[in-house]
Amino acid sequence: MADDGTGTLGPGTLTIGETGTEIDVSCLVNNVSIVPDISEGDEKTMLCGTTKRSADTISWAISGNVDVDAGEEAGFFALTWNNIGEVVPFTYTPNTELGTVVTGNLKLAPLELGADNYGDFLNSDFEFALDNFDPKTAVTYGTPIVPGAASATRTKSTVSV
Repeated sequence: MADDGTGTLGPGTLTIGETGTEIDVSCLVNNVSIVPDISEGDEKTMLCGTTKRSADTISWAISGNVDVDAGEEAGFFALTWNNIGEVVPFTYTPNTELGTVVTGNLKLAPLELGADNYGDFLNSDFEFALDNFDPKTAVTYGTPIVPGAASATRTKSTVSV
């Protein structure tokens, strides 16, 4: 990790499913991101000529690309095909050294089954909507540097409002 708290994707973890039966898909993941989709509120003009705007809305998803474990009866591919539309917990740590962890619930959608070319690894892009996701409570930040501290003291912190 750099002194400014930045880092790389990986090594990290992504687990999906209920505690005790979760599937660790970390070694299948080629790339992954938590993605906000911001929709600006609608504006309307009133009879008197003034305008009002409704609130912006943000929907969240986790998306990326994975190698498909189609040969595993209890794997990620099977989970997505056998539980379409089900909401399940996930835990995502983009880099274990950074220590930042995102938890929440995602809505399963089936992975694709195929590849671009003969001989390529089976792979699939994915995007799972996050259910009732609130980044204020879903993110536990890693080990931030305390500015002005005599040493590089780092502590775990959770955002709360």
